[in-house]
Amino acid sequence: MHTHPRWYFLPFLVAALVLSIFLFSVRDILPPFVIALVIAWLFDPVLDRLQKYGFRRTLAISIVYVLFAALFLITLRSLMPAIVHQGKQLPSEFPSYSQKFMDICSAQMEKHQDMLRKFGLPSTPETALQRYGSPVTGWITDRLQDLNKIVVSNLGKALWLVLIPLLAFYLLNDIDYIHKKVILLIPNTWRPKSQEILSRIGRVFGSYVRGLVIVCTLYGLTSSLILTIFGVRYSIIIGLLSGLLYAVPFLGAILITLMVFLVALATKGLGFAILMAVVMFLLNQVLFDMFISPRILGKSVGLHPVLSIFALLAGQKLFGFVGMILAVPIAASIQEIVLEFNPELRNDTRPCRPKRASKKRRA
Repeated sequence: MHTHPRWYFLPFLVAALVLSIFLFSVRDILPPFVIALVIAWLFDPVLDRLQKYGFRRTLAISIVYVLFAALFLITLRSLMPAIVHQGKQLPSEFPSYSQKFMDICSAQMEKHQDMLRKFGLPSTPETALQRYGSPVTGWITDRLQDLNKIVVSNLGKALWLVLIPLLAFYLLNDIDYIHKKVILLIPNTWRPKSQEILSRIGRVFGSYVRGLVIVCTLYGLTSSLILTIFGVRYSIIIGLLSGLLYAVPFLGAILITLMVFLVALATKGLGFAILMAVVMFLLNQVLFDMFISPRILGKSVGLHPVLSIFALLAGQKLFGFVGMILAVPIAASIQEIVLEFNPELRNDTRPCRPKRASKKRRA
């Protein structure tokens, strides 16, 4: 068997390191390319099936684009009147919601005055505003300024609306050709293992993202339907936001439940708010996380919860909201690379905890 000298792989490692440093330094321009690559990855199986039926690749891409645009416009036309109507209601009804919220707080604080005084906390909304009003107002002002900066800084990203579909079109048209050329860049010694790793990454990443899109759509529709049945205001808007937030593990469930709780509290009182928080918790943690998501997404990506949370925070730090959505499949792909080079790490056996001795002794 031919063996290479130790320094043989050094140029490839240096090239990989330089490429990694370069990509990190230009990370601000990477999101549209990453999104376009994800779109190409998602639609490639559909295009392969159309090609089997005799469609040319370019024609198949055009058909998929037209169908997707038509579905998007139909959905937008159906939901936009309700979204606009509910959006107009919020500014006019916000003062009454604020007053109702203050009344609820006043009643609860009056009910627990003794306990609040015992811990040195304000016992009325007025004293709470006097003590915490300035810091809270300052914090809200700072957050609004940050939001304004984010909006202004993202105005330049309107070009993405044109750039992403264009990049996705080119990637979809040449994705098989690009895949073959990328494989040729890998040294012959590493090529078989690299192809296996890329195949595993493709299965993990593609199936996860495709399934996640379906699950988020179902979750958004289900949330809107349930909130509408219970008579929660702004059910369409909350449903759309819930569908987006469900893509963010752990944090999404908390934000969805909190959002529904606050809206229900401001509109129909504390008891109803608690009921809706429980309903949304059961919808998220039981119906979707235990039954629907596993069936659609298939087997878990196999990422430890601690690694998942770290990946979410790192993705948000580097690429914002899009980074949070893609963090888990990317981290799972990196894990597949590590496991391919260290197969012994796939051993899932864990040390058994010693059993507690039984209090009853056998006769």
